[in-house]
Amino acid sequence: MANDLMTLLRAAEQLRQESEIVFVLAGDGKEKPRLMAAAAELGLSNVIFLPAVPKSELAQVLAASDCSVAVLKPIPLFATVYPNKVFDAMAAGRPVVLAVAGVIRDLVEEAGAGLTVPPGDWTALAEAVRVLARDREAARRMGARGRACVEAGFDRRRSAERLEQIFHSAAER
Repeated sequence: MANDLMTLLRAAEQLRQESEIVFVLAGDGKEKPRLMAAAAELGLSNVIFLPAVPKSELAQVLAASDCSVAVLKPIPLFATVYPNKVFDAMAAGRPVVLAVAGVIRDLVEEAGAGLTVPPGDWTALAEAVRVLARDREAARRMGARGRACVEAGFDRRRSAERLEQIFHSAAER
């Protein structure tokens, strides 16, 4: 319910004439039946709904995509979150189209890992997707920068090692 997927559907509506752009929504949740009904009502043949994907298979889904879109509702609390889906996309080397304000936006912009738009702005979201679809080389570079960012600063093994050092240091005191 935190995801602003109606904004994504409105963006898909603006891109319905561009046959090379298709949105794939993988997952389940309370809102899925309502979203599927809204997509059908809008006649969105460029939106495909998939069932939930186990985390172990997510890399395959991302590898089959050209970019990843992350949209959260424009709520002040979300300015403090780091959505896993953004890190998953960056780790997969895919550019991110981000409609989230706050710290994750800063990270994506600083890394040059994608395009950011204001939360809730489906016109800007559609345009960002269009830009990436038209400039595949720029999208590839953004994806590579995102991957490098995750490898440099968000490797789980290195983070675990740092956390272990902190715990040892605290325990010694």
